[in-house]
Amino acid sequence: MRWFFDMENPVMRTLSVVADLIVLNLLTIAYCLPVVTIGASLTALNATVMKILRSEETAPAKDFFRAFRENFKKGSAVGLLFLLIFLLLYVDYLAAQTFIPALCPVIAAMALLTLTLGLYAFALLARYENTLRGTLKNALLLAVGYFPKTLGMAVFTVALWLLSVQFLRYGAPILFLFGLSLPCYVAILLMQKVFDNLEKTA
Repeated sequence: MRWFFDMENPVMRTLSVVADLIVLNLLTIAYCLPVVTIGASLTALNATVMKILRSEETAPAKDFFRAFRENFKKGSAVGLLFLLIFLLLYVDYLAAQTFIPALCPVIAAMALLTLTLGLYAFALLARYENTLRGTLKNALLLAVGYFPKTLGMAVFTVALWLLSVQFLRYGAPILFLFGLSLPCYVAILLMQKVFDNLEKTA
C-alpha cells in the first residue's frame, strides 16, 4: 500500500494532475466572472498548467494567483480583444442565419480560427515577455505553421464543449470541473515541444 501512495506511482501522479486541473478550472471560472479579467485568468491557467507539465513542484492555487497578478494588464487586454471578436462573430452569425444562411459556415470557421489563436496567444503570454502585437503575430504564425497540432487542439476543445452541451445532464459537471483546464492541458501538451524547439534554435 505504501507503493500506491508514493507520488512517483503513475496512478498517484495522474490523480494529482486531475485534482490540480479541477482546482485550476474552478479558480479560472471564478476569476473570469468579472469579465474584464478573463484574459488574465486564462493566462494564469496556462502558466500553471505549464508548471504541471514540466513536473515542477506546484501549488496550483498559489501559482495561479501569482501568474494572475503578473499577467493582469496584458492578459486582460488580450482577453477583452478576443471577447470583442467573439461577440462580433456571434452577432454576425445571428444576422447571417436570418439574411444570408450561406455565410454561417464561414463565420463558424472564423470563430474556430479565433479560438485557436486564443489558445496560442494565452500560452505565449504565460511563457514569454513580448508586446501585445508581437504575441498576436506569433500566435498566428504558430497556428498556421503547426497546423496539425492547431487542428488537434481546436477539435478537442470544440468536441468537449459541444458534447458536454449536447448531453448537458452528464456534461455540465465535466464543464464545471474540466471545461477550461482540460483543453488547456491538452493544448499545452501539444505546444510544449514546439516551444522547446523554438527556444533551442533561438
